[in-house]
Amino acid sequence: MADQPQSVAYRPAGPTCKAFHESDAFVRAIRGPIGSAKSTTCAVELLRRSMMQTPGPDGVRRTRWAIIRNTFPELRSTTIKTWSEWCPTHYGKFTLDSPIVHHLKEPGYDAEFLFLALDKAEDVSKLLSLELTGAWVNEAREIPKQIIDALTGRVGRYPNARQGGCTWSGILMDTNPPDNEHWWYRLSEIETPKGWQFFRQPSGMSDEAENLNYLNQTTATLKLPLGDPKRLAQGRGYYQRIMGGKDPDWVKVYVHGEYGFVTEGAAVYANYRDQVHCASEPLKPVEDLPIMIGVDFGLTPAAIIGQRLTDGRWIILDELVANDVGVVRLAELLVPYLAQKFPANRVDGAWGDPAGSARSQTDERTALEIMTTYTGFRWRPAPSNDLTMRLEVVKNALNRMIDGRPGLLVSPRCRVLRKGFAGGYCRKFVKASGGTQVHEQPAKNAYSHPHDALQYLLLGGGEHNVVLHRVRRRRRSGPRIAGGLDYPLFG
Repeated sequence: MADQPQSVAYRPAGPTCKAFHESDAFVRAIRGPIGSAKSTTCAVELLRRSMMQTPGPDGVRRTRWAIIRNTFPELRSTTIKTWSEWCPTHYGKFTLDSPIVHHLKEPGYDAEFLFLALDKAEDVSKLLSLELTGAWVNEAREIPKQIIDALTGRVGRYPNARQGGCTWSGILMDTNPPDNEHWWYRLSEIETPKGWQFFRQPSGMSDEAENLNYLNQTTATLKLPLGDPKRLAQGRGYYQRIMGGKDPDWVKVYVHGEYGFVTEGAAVYANYRDQVHCASEPLKPVEDLPIMIGVDFGLTPAAIIGQRLTDGRWIILDELVANDVGVVRLAELLVPYLAQKFPANRVDGAWGDPAGSARSQTDERTALEIMTTYTGFRWRPAPSNDLTMRLEVVKNALNRMIDGRPGLLVSPRCRVLRKGFAGGYCRKFVKASGGTQVHEQPAKNAYSHPHDALQYLLLGGGEHNVVLHRVRRRRRSGPRIAGGLDYPLFG
């Protein structure tokens, strides 16, 4: 190694972190409030397990680990920063190639740590060639379940049997609490897979709060013994201070470590008002009026079901949000769902992502053709896949009032869609030279799929014609109105 590391004193931040270290579960996952040393626990556990690896026939302890975050900026500014506090990057060889690699090598010890940014289901392909001992998924609530699924098949493969095999292999995950629609909640609270173990840290305001001995300390309080009331009070002050000015949902998630919904960016639809656009009771379909469907494909597909009323209003009746299914399985789920929920309504229009018109490399059928075959009604590509147009058709419907009633009304059955409107479907904040800005593209997350489906539904149902007519009328009337629209690609 370039520099030999010095001994580092480490104590688990509390009983939960200690139990996390002591577990040998294939997948270990820890959630808790911010500042509770979740990330530190995972980083130290990777180093610890690399040192516990049994030497191979040549006497060398070989391991290879992936450290995963949702985006490259977060990987650089947060995950690597935590890592370097316990394993400084001037030890060994730290390279900023793609991927970033920290290679620690000395006599009898050879450990590689690969830093990867994976935030889309399509990023599964980045994992397919990796041979890993294990992995750490930092802030796992931001990672699609498909990434975790793929990762389970890549760990335990290095070192191979000829090199002695893995003493332990598996996946570590940490996160601030997601909401109760998230895959983490389902696997932790409802159907925990065999070999998985979930750990929950106490609230930062509880008597059992973890990491208070190290959190927010001063040079003076650090000299006090562990557990000293003044030292604990200094740590508690961190949570007392950050609670100021925050809404109850934020405090619930980030201070108490409980499941909840917190907006992590700028809501895409600022004109959505839940008390206006969400019905007080589940909506029923209008009899003798056809239903229409919009679908977003992919491994986490979503279908949005609605009706366009004779006066031009939209009622969004239901959603079908699936996980880890292909096009055929989606169709198989959708047919009985429609038969059960809407037995008296025929389907008059069904639209999907225009990318669904691309032919499969296996049987040359498009996703839309497959949907048509398996559902028995025709599927067509949405009229546009231009993001500006897609967003505008929804905004236009939200802004419209007809006889005192909203142009778009959502049933409370559409739980994921509704949370998306409330801020889950958002543009993430990004740091720029001029200060904090919002990303141009909406974030790809659990809420983006049903919202993409809603956009395709409204586009196919004729809302794009409404928007185009308005744009053309503005152009004919003279200069563009401040804050108005301009679509050089349309009309």
